[in-house]
Amino acid sequence: MANATGPAFQLLVGALLVSPGSRATGLRALAAGGLAAGIARAARDGIGRPRPGSRDDGGFPSRHAASATAIALVVVRDKPLLGTLALIAAGAGLAARVASADHEPLDIAAGAGLGAVVARFTRRRRRRRT
Repeated sequence: MANATGPAFQLLVGALLVSPGSRATGLRALAAGGLAAGIARAARDGIGRPRPGSRDDGGFPSRHAASATAIALVVVRDKPLLGTLALIAAGAGLAARVASADHEPLDIAAGAGLGAVVARFTRRRRRRRT
């Protein structure tokens, strides 16, 4: 489960991008997920807090948590049922990353918080009528 969330969220974003009625949601989800993952990677490389397992790279904040949370929160705004399923899947996958010793709970919480902030900034802007 820990390794399935990344490909599952890539598939979700890809499906949204190719679906004519969901293309804008897919683009926002892609942007949010990529931005969240990029910020998390830069932060984790700068912080350098080790992971609990045998991997040498840093784990705080979790890139997976940041990206999955950002994508799910963007999707839930436009497609509540699909987004809710994505949030459940993200939660299960991220819990599995803790259970498999890929991350500490704080790594996941920090990544999810970062993802939520990024998702907030990618919300749809409505045009003003003049």
